[in-house]
Amino acid sequence: MTSEFTMGAGGVPAGTYPLTEFAGVEDFQNQFGPGVKLRWRILEGEHAGQEATRICSPNMSLKSALGKMAVALKGGPIAIGERFSFSHYCGVRGSLIVEPTDNGGSRVSAFLRQQAPPQ
Repeated sequence: MTSEFTMGAGGVPAGTYPLTEFAGVEDFQNQFGPGVKLRWRILEGEHAGQEATRICSPNMSLKSALGKMAVALKGGPIAIGERFSFSHYCGVRGSLIVEPTDNGGSRVSAFLRQQAPPQ
């Protein structure tokens, strides 16, 4: 194991990233309890290859961050009682807005799904 590390910023810088891809979801645990981490990969520009994330409560509702991100990934409404699997949306592309956090890091604040090209 290495003994030398480089201090990171805690995420990509705040800003708009026009081409990203949803990379998945994983369970997350911190001092506030269980949650989920949503991950996007930046596909172009200075930060291509890096990830932007959003940690959310595992409770999905119309008003929760998790629910809002699910609706954005789907590209449309999710009915009350409808089941939603984030894994079905891996690879979905769109743009991200990343905002700074109070601890000096950053987090995804919004995702706008790319519309499919007309056929």
